[in-house]
Amino acid sequence: MALELLNLYEGSPCTINNVTGKCVSIYNCLSSYIDLGNKIYAPICSLKGKEPIICCTDCTFNDTRNMIINPKIGILHKTENKVQNKCIENIDRLDYWCKLLYNATMSRVYNPEINCYDVKINVETTLGWGRGGVGGTDANRYQFPHMALLGYGDEVKTASWVCGGSVISDRFILTAGHCLSSPKLGLVKYITLGILKRSDPPELWQIYNVKRRIPHPEYKSPSRYNDIALLETDIEIRFSKAVLPACLHTNRNGVYQSADALGWGALGYKRELADTLQTVPVTEFEEDECFKYYSPHRHLKNGYNHTTQMCYGDKTILRDTCEGDSGGPLIFRNIYSSKLSCIYTIIGVTSSGTQCGIAPSPGIYTRVIYYMPWIESVVWP
Repeated sequence: MALELLNLYEGSPCTINNVTGKCVSIYNCLSSYIDLGNKIYAPICSLKGKEPIICCTDCTFNDTRNMIINPKIGILHKTENKVQNKCIENIDRLDYWCKLLYNATMSRVYNPEINCYDVKINVETTLGWGRGGVGGTDANRYQFPHMALLGYGDEVKTASWVCGGSVISDRFILTAGHCLSSPKLGLVKYITLGILKRSDPPELWQIYNVKRRIPHPEYKSPSRYNDIALLETDIEIRFSKAVLPACLHTNRNGVYQSADALGWGALGYKRELADTLQTVPVTEFEEDECFKYYSPHRHLKNGYNHTTQMCYGDKTILRDTCEGDSGGPLIFRNIYSSKLSCIYTIIGVTSSGTQCGIAPSPGIYTRVIYYMPWIESVVWP
């Protein structure tokens, strides 16, 4: 098929079937996605190297190279933040279950007032989840596919599974610095993904060996400052509906008064470890309240540090993370779209607290956004 060449410069006016257009880069013409899908080709004004300058009848022009157009959920906008873009790329390419409930269509709608086409994205749905630590409830299978359970011991069969973590890429788990080793159990050696229950059958346990243990450079045990670490798996993580990465918090202006803490930790003071993954709704405490609970002591020499830490819990009900929840995430639902309610963003890493299950009090979480430059330098250099 011969393509029409108009011999017009970029920025020149043009028309298609009496509709006003402009000669722009094909990358600045959103409706070109509609045409290419239908094997229709707009007239070419000229060439800018190998880049076609086409006659585009859109009412507005946007650089589509800063967008990801997904057939399920429509347009995702890239940013200048590498970590945020990694999240967006994962949303685009991986099969998060809530994304599969939608279908997106793109269409032109004629605007008679200015004689051009508005490009509309219509997203239709075919149809979302229900709600230990202390005061928590059982999670549902596949609800939190980023959850990791960490193992210690000489062999997998006899390993002790006593810390949590989160999948953030195809090779890295985010956890707490103090989860890298245990005085009684030694170094963390194994990572289990894909399970909801400790009692799940062996075929559901995706077990990886720890290749590298990477504490934050300023973490010094037994201090709870800079209590954050990364684990690199020995092989690439196999993503499935049971194993998918979470996003990381990158919005410094975000205020998240409510969040959820996750883990397979103890169900209360001196109680057994949870068999089923627990989700605990918690509320943010003010900085001065946190300092009252966590004044200077041997693990926090200067007391609570609001810049690098955060504290969440409940002021009236026994709701808190407990022993065995360390390293697990503090999360909220994805902020990029209300349609992506099954994709979670990690704002904190469970670090420490007072004795759980005795009286209402907050737990301390490592503030993830403060450590984003370090995380990025290791995971996405």
